[in-house]
Amino acid sequence: MTAAVPPTELPEDADQAIIDRVLAGDQQAFSLLIVRYSDPLYRHAVGMTGSPDDAADILQNSFIKAFHHLGEVRGRFDAWVFRIVANGCKDWLKNIRRTHLSYEEDDQPSGYETPEEELDRGELRGHLDRALASLPASLREAFVMKHVEGRSYEEMAELLNTSVGALKMRVHRAREALQKLLEERAP
Repeated sequence: MTAAVPPTELPEDADQAIIDRVLAGDQQAFSLLIVRYSDPLYRHAVGMTGSPDDAADILQNSFIKAFHHLGEVRGRFDAWVFRIVANGCKDWLKNIRRTHLSYEEDDQPSGYETPEEELDRGELRGHLDRALASLPASLREAFVMKHVEGRSYEEMAELLNTSVGALKMRVHRAREALQKLLEERAP
């Protein structure tokens, strides 16, 4: 006779079980949530700040805040903690006074044939970074979520607690603003 296999836990149920453990005194269980959500939250923070170090700081502060307010979670933990990180990024953007955004270069070999092509690529990336940095936080956030993180509009709407239509408009406005900024910088 084969034992019945328990139904697979949904991520929300698993998150709630972990939250219940933490609230019952098992503070180490919170590390399970950190492991589960660090990567996508970190990628979002890097996309918003352009700085791996600042993104790591925002993520750490966000998890500390989430831990201290864990009893206030209503609904999905992932959406709740995403809003904490997104708000941390927006606060960082309000307070930072930088003229451009810089991403860490990857360690992959260049696919370009000549140093001139590599230089052109770097120059284009610099233009893109500066243009993205000049967007308002709400447009940058929508653009990063859609085109850098590859999220669907439905997922974005759930995470940002807004409508799909509003997000489509933000992404559209971000594209238009980026195009205009890049055309102004074109020789």
